[in-house]
Amino acid sequence: MKLFSFILYLFVLAFLISGCVSHQPDKKSPKPFEDIPDRWASWDTNISDSKKQIFWADTFNDPLLSEAIRTAWSGNPLLISQAEQTLARGEEAVIIGANLSPQANLGVSGSRSKRNLIGFNLPNGSTSFTSNSFNAGLNIGWEIDLWGKLKSQKESAKKQFERASQDYEGARLSIAGQVAKTWFEIIENQQQTILARQTMEIFGTNQSFVAKRFQKGLATSLENDLATSAFASAQASHSMRLREKSQSIRNLQSLLGVYPDGEVDWNVSQALPKLSLLALPSTPTAALENRPDIISSRLQLEASGFDLSASRLNRLPSLSITGGPGSRAENFEDLLDNQFQTWEVGGSLTQPLFQGGRIKAQIRRADALKQSSLANYRATALRAFTEVENLLFNETRLQAEEAYLKTASTAAKSAAQISWDRYQSGLQDIFDALDSQRRFFDSESSLLNIRKQRAINRVNLFLGIGLPALQTEP
Repeated sequence: MKLFSFILYLFVLAFLISGCVSHQPDKKSPKPFEDIPDRWASWDTNISDSKKQIFWADTFNDPLLSEAIRTAWSGNPLLISQAEQTLARGEEAVIIGANLSPQANLGVSGSRSKRNLIGFNLPNGSTSFTSNSFNAGLNIGWEIDLWGKLKSQKESAKKQFERASQDYEGARLSIAGQVAKTWFEIIENQQQTILARQTMEIFGTNQSFVAKRFQKGLATSLENDLATSAFASAQASHSMRLREKSQSIRNLQSLLGVYPDGEVDWNVSQALPKLSLLALPSTPTAALENRPDIISSRLQLEASGFDLSASRLNRLPSLSITGGPGSRAENFEDLLDNQFQTWEVGGSLTQPLFQGGRIKAQIRRADALKQSSLANYRATALRAFTEVENLLFNETRLQAEEAYLKTASTAAKSAAQISWDRYQSGLQDIFDALDSQRRFFDSESSLLNIRKQRAINRVNLFLGIGLPALQTEP
């Protein structure tokens, strides 16, 4: 009865101490900024406000692109590694959460000892004896979490697991974006290669034409050298385009998790996508709700709040109960005999008194990490807002640039044909004719490049707001 009274006294004392300390962590995370606008500042009339769920890979209407994204999700080794790390984070939360529950261990032990009794007058004249001792029992221990220190540690681990899950989702989204952007680079490189080959063929024809005229004395050495130089430059440009195409293909294969041999076993689209009217959520808060990196930063802030709470609670005493049933006997076979059964119950209340400043330092450290997490949360949100604003502005400007380059290409094509006809008629020198052809091919190349930039900007914009890539995920 005295033992139970002692344990009850420990409970009451611990309860009174805990009532004197405030230890509740912050339940809500603050907004990164108080003055977040209701609409993107760079919103344009060419962009529509969408209330529906958007899966951005489907907007490009390319099933092969969607298939490549799914292949990367299942085969990219870095993504697989991060998935396993996320699972490990989940198990860490389980391990830390187990501290809230009683711990039970079943044990069996045995020993044999010899004792010397020199000086004792034993009946048989022996001066020593041996004895056996066997023990078996269920040992139960429980640190009672009266004020929530262990619960705070568990919640922190849970938030870290949720954060790791968001980091994994962010990595999946990033991989999908990298695949799409590399995909469009391959398409553009294919078209640039075709254009470079056409350029090379035309300049080769021109060089042969001028060389024949030079042999007949109808063209000067300057004209022949200019034509030869233009043809050689076109050959170098074609070689560069082949090299860039091969590099893009190998980059894509690396993302897919296959050996980068530079060969593809599927038919990549031959044309860059025709971009339709852009439909996006119009409010910046959508990025706060969708972007995995922002959600991860917020979860880190919440976890640091629980860490700070647990650090403060280290100042309070810890209450533990130990004990359990068992048995003790000299013979092993008697351990299951009811006559040798035993039990033990104990309690302890430990109050930290002097730790050399360790606990205070832990509190200051946890508070500094929380403030750092808050600043990082704001920095992540600010970076996201900046990215989206720039990408929205680029969306409108790139569309206008494409229209201008399309007009320039059409005019340059006509000018190149007229200029070459005038050279053949002797009305214009070869320098102007070659320069006109070069401007046409340059304008065509710039048009292809701006179309690729629009597609990549569109992907970056989807990523910036945090929209999912595909509806059906493996």
